[in-house]
Amino acid sequence: MRKMARVTIAEIVATLPAEKKDDTPWSKFVLRPLSFPAAWIFLALGWGPNAVTYLSAVFCVCGFGFLAAGPVWAAWMGMGFFFLFGILDCADGNVARVRRKPSPWGAWVDAFGGYVAYTTILLGAGAVAQTQSGGTLPGIGAAVLPWAGGWVLVGGVTAAANLFMRTIYQAHRAIKPDPGRASVAEEKNLSNHLGITGMLLPALALGLAFGVLPWVLSAYAVFYCGGSLLVSVNLIRRVESETK
Repeated sequence: MRKMARVTIAEIVATLPAEKKDDTPWSKFVLRPLSFPAAWIFLALGWGPNAVTYLSAVFCVCGFGFLAAGPVWAAWMGMGFFFLFGILDCADGNVARVRRKPSPWGAWVDAFGGYVAYTTILLGAGAVAQTQSGGTLPGIGAAVLPWAGGWVLVGGVTAAANLFMRTIYQAHRAIKPDPGRASVAEEKNLSNHLGITGMLLPALALGLAFGVLPWVLSAYAVFYCGGSLLVSVNLIRRVESETK
């Protein structure tokens, strides 16, 4: 077996499958190019892909802590940790392909990291939005949320809707396999473009920079809550048609 320390970045890039090359713009032009040298470092250290994923989850928890802290500088530190998560979310796959040690548990570990990321970033965004504007929407002035800590609640509901949508699909898939996720191809493509390695972090960062984070969070709340409802209805119809 060749030593991982001697693997070149070019060799790591060469392992990228064709479907990964047609990625979201944020991932394709920012995260993935940075993930190759990151993977090289982890391979040189002898890390496996699961260890990289676990580290990315730790970064998410750290990011949430900074987002919830309150000051603007802390919010930007939190965004930085989630940016690092995005790089490692690509790097763990690079490491797995180079090491050529496929495991059925790899998908579970990857999903674990994603669930931690979505929960912490959306809750953290809610905390920052609350600090930034109270219960108002920028540009409106009047309070639109009657609850104390209303934007934190919106962030929590958004995270819950995202996780609910993913969980019920995975439960359905465990009973009736969906090779290549063909039945949710369009939904998955849209989710990738707007999700944690898509436009979510840039959108939140722009919202923070221009003082309109509550608007960005509201848009994602509509997207994930609406998506959760549509997926639920779709899966219910499929289940009912299978049981007739």
